[in-house]
Amino acid sequence: MKKITVDTHGHRVDIEVSYWNGRERITYNGQVVSDKKSFLFVSPHIFTVVEDGTNVVYEVNLLSGLFQIGFVVRRNGIAVASSS
Repeated sequence: MKKITVDTHGHRVDIEVSYWNGRERITYNGQVVSDKKSFLFVSPHIFTVVEDGTNVVYEVNLLSGLFQIGFVVRRNGIAVASSS
């Protein structure tokens, strides 16, 4: 599995993706928040967490191609990280 780590606002989002079986797992500060299999070109993962007493919505979009993985991470609708 390929692993990508994004640090944002003092928190850690880990993205794990398998080219072979379509497995996608997103963890937030070490806790699994999304886990699924997908062979779609764009695969969204949306989860809500509490940061400093406030609900925060994260959206992680995985972009798949032939042996390539791209991503965009949004926090409350604002992009905080992406692949280049």
